[in-house]
Amino acid sequence: MKRSDFPIPWKDALEGSKLAIENAKRLGNDAAVLKQNGRLESAYYVSLNAWEELGKGVLLFRHWKQRQDIPEKQWHKIFRNHTIKRVAYVENFDVLYPKSTPPKDTEEVLGKMKKVSKEYGRYFDFEKQIALYVDWVGEWRSPSKLHRKLLDSAFGSDYWIDSTLLAAFHLKRVIIKSEEKQ
Repeated sequence: MKRSDFPIPWKDALEGSKLAIENAKRLGNDAAVLKQNGRLESAYYVSLNAWEELGKGVLLFRHWKQRQDIPEKQWHKIFRNHTIKRVAYVENFDVLYPKSTPPKDTEEVLGKMKKVSKEYGRYFDFEKQIALYVDWVGEWRSPSKLHRKLLDSAFGSDYWIDSTLLAAFHLKRVIIKSEEKQ
């Protein structure tokens, strides 16, 4: 992006949110196909990326709903941060479930997301890497050497796939209702 592309106007955030939701659904469905074909490690990794796209969609929706432009610094520090995007969905319930959760200030939400991402960042990073990369940890760790029973018990319930697709469906409905009110 060129410097003149920033800030991202709040009006354009809704289109980005919708595109991120569609991408999350695409990745979630890809993960389901991988899992059906016995590719649990790859399915797990792709589903985690789907969840990140969903988080990006939630954050963009928040900016549209609150009519806040997205400055370049925030785009690079928040929207491109994998860990923050992983926690975005659960830390933005006030936008996702407005009838049951009191509204929060965007800066308050971003601060909480940064704190959570610092606490769990290494875990989230490890979680993604374990399903994707060969690594030396006193011995070789490889996705192909993961204990299938462990991975299947963690992923066998289709938790990441189902929760991503369900959350994407919900967010899409919230957006449609919000657009009707505008």
